[in-house]
Amino acid sequence: MADRRAETPEDPYIKRMRSKRARIALSSGGLEPVTDAGLNNHSVFANALINVLKDNKGIMDSNTLFSRLRRPVAVNAAQTPEHGDIRNANHDGGDFLFIPQKP
Repeated sequence: MADRRAETPEDPYIKRMRSKRARIALSSGGLEPVTDAGLNNHSVFANALINVLKDNKGIMDSNTLFSRLRRPVAVNAAQTPEHGDIRNANHDGGDFLFIPQKP
């Protein structure tokens, strides 16, 4: 998905994603062991996730979130995050949307 920072809750893509069920998994790694050590008392994965969420300025779907955190995790730890639809869980094509809140 392209960067959707300019979109609003009224954009057709956002409306469509909000109107459908989403059953999506985001994990810190696959079958390999993952590290719990990292920065600021967080794992490498959690630290990357926090940074992506803090840096987000607009509506971000889970595909964009994943694409922004995958490389930093894989480069800084011997693990590769995974993201995908959960099979047999009534996934309906929707997606999780991350919208920054005003402080």
